[in-house]
Amino acid sequence: MAASTFAGVAGHQAVVRRLEAQVETGRLPHAYLFSGESQLGKTTVARAFAAALLPQAPLHRHPDFWEDDRHAAIKMDEIRLIPDKGPEAHSQTMHQFISQKPAIATRRVALISNVGRMADVAQNLLLKTLEEPHPNRVIILTSSSTSAFVVLPTVVSRCRRVSFSPVPDGEVRDLLLERGVEPENAVELARLARGRPGWALDAAQDPAVLARHRDWEEKLVSIFGGPADVALDLATQMDGIHFQWRGSDKEGGDPLLEAFGAWQLELRRRMLTDAHPARWARLLELSYDALGYHEQNVSPRLNLEVFLLQCRRAS
Repeated sequence: MAASTFAGVAGHQAVVRRLEAQVETGRLPHAYLFSGESQLGKTTVARAFAAALLPQAPLHRHPDFWEDDRHAAIKMDEIRLIPDKGPEAHSQTMHQFISQKPAIATRRVALISNVGRMADVAQNLLLKTLEEPHPNRVIILTSSSTSAFVVLPTVVSRCRRVSFSPVPDGEVRDLLLERGVEPENAVELARLARGRPGWALDAAQDPAVLARHRDWEEKLVSIFGGPADVALDLATQMDGIHFQWRGSDKEGGDPLLEAFGAWQLELRRRMLTDAHPARWARLLELSYDALGYHEQNVSPRLNLEVFLLQCRRAS
């Protein structure tokens, strides 16, 4: 039953128990917002939750399940009831899907991962559905940030918030061991994952990830207290790397997300070991803001310049 759909989830026991109880009672809000860092497992839990709500068939062929978890920005025509050109990524828009009666289940479930990929105008279209919910419909949104720059406060206010915390290193390590990762690598990757099972699983497939992680850390350290040109040059270099990635098949994952992951680990380490941790805590907070701007398709170079110059001054 519901419990079996969550069997592959690493960590988040309290969240899982709460969702299981809601499935059992049938007392469900019309919309959820799963929030927490990228790759903590929010989408994994969301799919398991959807599977528990729609047990009639696997999600990938369930007629009452609609999902968008692409990296690309979500355009208005994927959301609105009557699109101008028709949806490109789905057979139906989300509004069309939600407005129809369930086909084989007792409800319909829609999942949008990284809702920050939606521009404000698209989020406002989504808001109309959240404000006037259809009965027996559940919408699940995920986001790495609930900043007003990423998710409209009106969208946040109309959802049941579910917060996700980092998974203990031991549970991430055990997950990697279950997937056949060598014990030594599993320990190191679990440490670098900062409680993000998704990151750890992706990194386990990349033999160069540990070397890249050290390189990103060294690049950040090089700008601390240095000339502004060093920070600006690094922003330019990373903008070029990101531009090349966008023009590729994107199999390796966004290099800017990888860089920020390494930087956040270094900032967290300094925050916990420095006699004056406030400046590092502030930079860590700013790094999450920068990630939110990145999801909103702010110019990568400008975003990086602002963040790295703040790192240079604060350090």
